Amino acid sequence: MVPVPGLPAIEYAARTDPGRDPDKQVNEDACGYRETRFGHLCVVCDGMGGHAAGREAAELAVATIFEVFEKAPDGSAPGKVLEEAVEEASRRIHVMQTSEIAMGRPGSTAVAVLMHPGGTEVAHVGDSRVYLVHEAQIFRVTRDHSIVQELVDRGLLTLDQAAHHPDANRITRALGMSPEVDAELRPQPVHHVAGDAFILCSDGLSDLVEDREILSIVATEPAAQAAGKLVDLANARGGHDNITVIVLRARETALASSASLAPTLAEIAVTQPPITAPDAPVIPTLVEAYAVVAPERTTQPALPAVIPTAPEPTPAPPSSSGVPRRRSRATLGIIVVVLALAAIALLGAVLLAHIQERGGKRNTTTTLPVSTGETPAASAFPLVPGSVVVPPVSPPREPIVPLEPSPAPSKRR
Repeated sequence: MVPVPGLPAIEYAARTDPGRDPDKQVNEDACGYRETRFGHLCVVCDGMGGHAAGREAAELAVATIFEVFEKAPDGSAPGKVLEEAVEEASRRIHVMQTSEIAMGRPGSTAVAVLMHPGGTEVAHVGDSRVYLVHEAQIFRVTRDHSIVQELVDRGLLTLDQAAHHPDANRITRALGMSPEVDAELRPQPVHHVAGDAFILCSDGLSDLVEDREILSIVATEPAAQAAGKLVDLANARGGHDNITVIVLRARETALASSASLAPTLAEIAVTQPPITAPDAPVIPTLVEAYAVVAPERTTQPALPAVIPTAPEPTPAPPSSSGVPRRRSRATLGIIVVVLALAAIALLGAVLLAHIQERGGKRNTTTTLPVSTGETPAASAFPLVPGSVVVPPVSPPREPIVPLEPSPAPSKRR
């Protein structure tokens, strides 16, 4: 391949692997790189619809995108050519003939990057992704066209819940699903600087490798070693799907189109919604949370052109009830103390009422006055209920002498 003059210097590497699932040893991913008149072109596609049908759809998409660039007239806008190439790939997949009976209509995701002297164009359809590594930070340049991403955008799921959702791989947009498809093209090219790296990948990588791990590998390794380590890491964690990775690193800074000398990274990063309840165990069903309708084309709002110096610390997520956990425990402790004090007060009130009801009727030991032979006054026994009369004691009497028997009368003779 003859180098195209005027293109910026780059470092490029790609690796694709079928993964470790025995049922997916036919690699339905396809990728490619071309030097075109419009810039360095990288494409990753993930086919669907059965083993052979998925592979043929992905390969047809890559070939069609390259063909459209070769036939595009000189002077065309690079971004416009990229968008038209992806949409033409969808039309051809929609009418393609496959070598097997497809499981459903054949289709494919697509993500494409075009790096030229003025910046980097990005277009995509489906859930294959583009990341940007810049100055020890990583940014998601694309937003998935998937059901769970729509739920995240609506605030019904957190990012962590979306990553583990059972329908995480159900997409709302793909090449070949209909005669026409809206390829999402970034409204402005990314103003890259020397050393920036773009990572294109299928969901076989993004499902198993976290963003921070991609950053750690790509920021410290050459492109070839980085692509290999990323695929190896996904395989080490199960490799449940085909895995494809492209690393495209710029060796020159894009020409500034305005007075700004810094890339507009704030416009690059896909804005993620706030995390609402990461520990909430309930995940809404698709019927309850989202009507499956292919969304219209959306564009990300432009933000101030500021390079973030360091990621801000993420605040501790609130509990599912909306109250911080520490505050909930403190509130519970206060309630327990108040209930205990109320119980003590209630017990004291019961005891006090009981004492007042009995008045002076306590069972106390008293000393009775010594009897003088007269009837004591009732006041002598103030604590004894009722009136008690003690009978007078009679003086002692002499004992009664028993009668002796009379002598028996004598008999006269």
